Amino acid sequence: MEKGFFKKNKVLGINLLYILSIIPVIIFGFYKNGIVVWKNGFMSLFLATQYIVIPVIIILFSYVFETYYYMGIKKEENTNSVFNSIVPYVNALCYLVCGPTNYLWLTVPMIIAIDVIIKFLDNKFSINQIALFKCLLYVILLVMGLTSNSNLYESSLSSSITDSSLLFIGNGVGEIGTTSTLCALIGYAILLFNSYYKKDIPLICFLGYGLVSVVMYFVGGITFNDILVNTFTSGFMFLCIFVVSLSTATPVVRGGKIVYSLVVGMLCAVMVHALHFNIGMYIVVLVGSLLTPIFNKFKLSLD
Repeated sequence: MEKGFFKKNKVLGINLLYILSIIPVIIFGFYKNGIVVWKNGFMSLFLATQYIVIPVIIILFSYVFETYYYMGIKKEENTNSVFNSIVPYVNALCYLVCGPTNYLWLTVPMIIAIDVIIKFLDNKFSINQIALFKCLLYVILLVMGLTSNSNLYESSLSSSITDSSLLFIGNGVGEIGTTSTLCALIGYAILLFNSYYKKDIPLICFLGYGLVSVVMYFVGGITFNDILVNTFTSGFMFLCIFVVSLSTATPVVRGGKIVYSLVVGMLCAVMVHALHFNIGMYIVVLVGSLLTPIFNKFKLSLD
């Protein structure tokens, strides 16, 4: 679907589309956790800018690291591998799954460490870097006793928002970049122009999630509004669009993608609606990525 610039500049265009897809999410995260909190007097404007500065630094630093790795360590003579790398995009997503008050200084060194680990493994395993980062961050913050996803302004409120329409646009408690389903869908629309993006995985994953949600509606005693609130507050749509479909850690054959997507979607619904354990979605995705070689074996029966 690439046209014009993206067709003529295939490698650069692909990665530019990846970065462009998360800009709406980054901007909304900056507005919600920075501007709104600053306007309500809970932080200085300077401190509020960290929510737009940190992702920019992460993206730029990632390109520097990729240049050093491919041209310094691997001694490649051209920059194709650098421009073709989706690591800056993935690392920015790792930042977006952080809580707004979860010691953001932890973000950069953790991303760097995981980056090095993934490079060391050198594609021996299919590891979803975003899910791995989120799970490790959760464990660290759990040990430190800091697992709240409320920003300073949200923590001051006596009650939480339960209006599903407001939650859809992102006015709910959650990680820096996962609360706005609207922004995630805008990102998906941008990614549709990227032929390297596995656009079918989010759709099938949502189908599996929806099927289990419908079953729980009829037999589990939850209301339709409960389903909407749970979906929008859990960050499922962000995970479905950006994390579950990560091209470097998902099946490549059609049959494998279908089974992987359905299983992940259904298990995510259980985590959100039945267990109310949102981090469980990332555990599901992480395990699913590690089982990618098994999912790829469904080629003979479904492809």
